[in-house]
Amino acid sequence: MYEEILEQMQELLKDEIKNFSGDFGKLEQEVMAMMMSFGKGLLQRLVDCGPNGYKGCSMPCECNSSMKFVQHRPRDIHTLFGWIKLKRAYYHCQDCRASLAPYDKSSGLGSQQLSPGLAKACCLLAVDDSFAQTSRKLEELFGQKVSERTVERGVHQVGSVALGQQNQELNTTFAVRQ
Repeated sequence: MYEEILEQMQELLKDEIKNFSGDFGKLEQEVMAMMMSFGKGLLQRLVDCGPNGYKGCSMPCECNSSMKFVQHRPRDIHTLFGWIKLKRAYYHCQDCRASLAPYDKSSGLGSQQLSPGLAKACCLLAVDDSFAQTSRKLEELFGQKVSERTVERGVHQVGSVALGQQNQELNTTFAVRQ
């Protein structure tokens, strides 16, 4: 299957291949740009064909009432491939006024606009660099402009989640030992 896809892509790109002047670095950059565009389109299509958190016309609420499906609401997400738009199910409880988009949690999306992959890249780069340097490296490596402030918020959010998980593991360990 992959061989067929590669042959089709090669056929589509035959003009670019004909114009290849021997500059391997330039060719590599062009292929990377095409693959990033392809990845973004594929990611968008895969997200569009899923239920995206739809659990039926209602679902249980923590207040022992039920949350009603309101509609699919959009959310912009910055991914390793660029920006995509999600439409995910949104539920609301009339009794306690709570609301929920189940897809956000089940898919690993946090409150920031960063995808899990881009958030991971931010964190890995920020270990050794400032948020400003991390922002510059993200643009250089992935072609994605992520502001210093967004990098900082993403790193802090991931750190908070990791700290919470560690605390929960510690509490579980101490509870078992008692």
